[in-house]
Amino acid sequence: MSETNDLPVPRPEGDELPVVQPKLEESQEWVIETYRKHQLKIVSVWLDEALGEGKRSKNSIPRMLLDTNPIHHRQSLQEQVFPSPRAIHEDLLEVNELKTLLEAGSGMGKTTYLKSYQESLLLREPHPVYPLPVYFQLGSLPEGTGFAKFYESVTQEILDTVLLEREEFPELELDEAILRRTIALLEQTSKIIFLLDGLDQLHPEDRFHVYFETFVDDNAFRSNFVVLATRKFDLGPLATDSVVKKGQDSGFQVEFDPISEKLRNAYLEDAAKNKVLPALAAYAPELLQTPILLNLIRKLSERELLEGLVNRADLYQAYVTPVPEATEDNPQQEIEKSHLNWMMQVSFQLLEDGHAQRFEQVELGFDKEILKKIQVDGASAGEIPAGLESSLQQTERRFEYRHPSFQEYFAARWLATLPGWKDHVRAHCRQEIWEEAIKFLAGMVAGDELFEILLEEGAVFLAGNCLGEVRELSQDKLLLTSHLMKYQCKETLPQFARCRLIKTQDVIDAVGRETLLQRIRDLLDREKRDSRTLFAAIELLLALYGIDFDELVDSQNFAPLHDIAELKEFFAECKNPEKVKFPIIKRWGEMVTIPAGKFIYQDEKDEEDQVNLKEYSIMKFPVTNALYEEFDPNHRSRFSQYSQQEDQPVVGINYYEAIVCSLWLGKRLPTEKEWEKASRGTDGREYPWGEPMGYQSGFTNTADFMLGQTSPVLEFEQGISPYGCFDMSGNVWEWCVQLYASKHTTQRIVRGGSWLNYMVHSKCKFRNSFDPAERYPAVGFRCVAGTQFTEIEEDGDEDD
Repeated sequence: MSETNDLPVPRPEGDELPVVQPKLEESQEWVIETYRKHQLKIVSVWLDEALGEGKRSKNSIPRMLLDTNPIHHRQSLQEQVFPSPRAIHEDLLEVNELKTLLEAGSGMGKTTYLKSYQESLLLREPHPVYPLPVYFQLGSLPEGTGFAKFYESVTQEILDTVLLEREEFPELELDEAILRRTIALLEQTSKIIFLLDGLDQLHPEDRFHVYFETFVDDNAFRSNFVVLATRKFDLGPLATDSVVKKGQDSGFQVEFDPISEKLRNAYLEDAAKNKVLPALAAYAPELLQTPILLNLIRKLSERELLEGLVNRADLYQAYVTPVPEATEDNPQQEIEKSHLNWMMQVSFQLLEDGHAQRFEQVELGFDKEILKKIQVDGASAGEIPAGLESSLQQTERRFEYRHPSFQEYFAARWLATLPGWKDHVRAHCRQEIWEEAIKFLAGMVAGDELFEILLEEGAVFLAGNCLGEVRELSQDKLLLTSHLMKYQCKETLPQFARCRLIKTQDVIDAVGRETLLQRIRDLLDREKRDSRTLFAAIELLLALYGIDFDELVDSQNFAPLHDIAELKEFFAECKNPEKVKFPIIKRWGEMVTIPAGKFIYQDEKDEEDQVNLKEYSIMKFPVTNALYEEFDPNHRSRFSQYSQQEDQPVVGINYYEAIVCSLWLGKRLPTEKEWEKASRGTDGREYPWGEPMGYQSGFTNTADFMLGQTSPVLEFEQGISPYGCFDMSGNVWEWCVQLYASKHTTQRIVRGGSWLNYMVHSKCKFRNSFDPAERYPAVGFRCVAGTQFTEIEEDGDEDD
């Protein structure tokens, strides 16, 4: 007997031992292969339905990604403010970043891009590290769960896809519990490429938690590869600056390259020859830069409905209006019309309640609960009718328009049916969220009636942008509106470039003296004021009195303006405490006196070459946001990211606006010589505080110190000029005057340097120039008070 008491075990015949066969669902390789096979079919069917089977190359616009990440170690401030993103030619898997954030607006094709990328990954050999490309719609996560249900939901989608194998092989037995564990193991061992869509469709709190787990906490996805697509959003009160900064630094940020004319024309085919489209796009550039809107144009062309359409209202109406069938009595057509009627009323009411998709930052999209508060005939409370997929998209709890212009079009279409549309326009035409809807409305109602209201209410910019939409407009309103848009930056507002050809006399002849005087009084009214159009309005007013405003500006002789009755109240306004906040005028309009005498101008150090000026006064500070808003209460900061506080200098003000504001304050812009003397005194110093002391901080705000924005005007007390003026070096360039400049240049001079330029450019004698219509994020101004000519001409000197 054996000493171990082991029972003898008979050996099987032969040399091979029995092996327990592993279950398929335990094999990662089998799960990967099976998922890839079925997911390829699913995504290919989706793309065929979305783009057309066999026509994908014609029905889609190839998109290139741009690298928008700031390169802090070698990128200048100029490059950060005016970036030139790098085109990404390599595959995202080769970028060497685990998490990519793709930001693009509504209708830009984010979903199609992700699905196409997934298909391309499934068609090629599995990636050796990330063999499992998974598309997931974040908007499908249960509301209120944040990131907690993410892996559970993704696992279920992968599981459902793998289980499709049983449809091909009914006899196949799979243990779902084991399969779920295998999928979890794939997630834990970082073998997945997550293509995540719809972050913007989550409730703001859920969106914050998903963003935090993805880009801030940095552990949720382990080492899986992540591409996350979303509209731009603001994290709102839940986020701190550190959270935002950490999230930006840990994610690779990309955006779509703008669609080139060549790609656009190839996509539009015959529609690209339509001459109306470029004219419309001049006033609404998104029309030819947004894939979903280009698709709208192309579909109309395919249906032979594009010809004869003259404005965007026509385009959208033709796109959404049901095509009638052959039979006259068509119940389905009536249903579709009722659905459109629902869309019109809901869109209007959302705007009426202040919910505009175009201007959302934190609360992106709309909670369906809001529909219960909107009473629409024939619709169930809180329900979205079927058949609106071309204009709306939705998740279980939320919905949004595929592009903000759909909301604005439908709201305008409903407004046009209301008997009181004129009263509504009058009440809302100065509100930014209504501007696009009113532009659509211009193509639906009588143009003269609409423009009458816009001009009366001072909504001149809106009227100017409605010129591209209106069907018919009388010559007087066309010429007047065009003239008022004359002095706009041709780079940012190219649609108004031709307005410079409008002659004042033609406007006077078309409008008539009395009507024109009333129009100008409306535009000068404090409540209706728009400083962007005041120079053109005053030019018209003076022309009625036979005075050339350009000549007055050239010579700085503004005395004739004070004899014009219509301007007396305008000029008296800044001294009227019932009209303005006088402490603000007094505080930020404080002046210092520059005594009479000679000073060293530029490099002319010889006494006989020095410039002799009479006594004058100059503002102690550049014009601040607070002071400018007293002049124009309706002013919207054009570069709020660089200047928004009350005590920061106003920026984005062009030469013409600076002139009118100076006149309103009872002053004028300084000549170069006046500005330079106030800056450097009489001893020819390089900087207001004296000679350069290296790049020592505390004297000026320039790009050397990378503040990245303007600074409060009182911040750099060490850098004040000999006469006590602040910020005459750095912070913002300041508009100056060259007498009779129009005779020899189209540019206008600025002095002083800025936060966006280096310290060497902020020397007291440094000169720069800009187009007078240009609005720049680092240009402001200050004013002077003194005689028309402060320079004392010496014998033998030529006129300035």
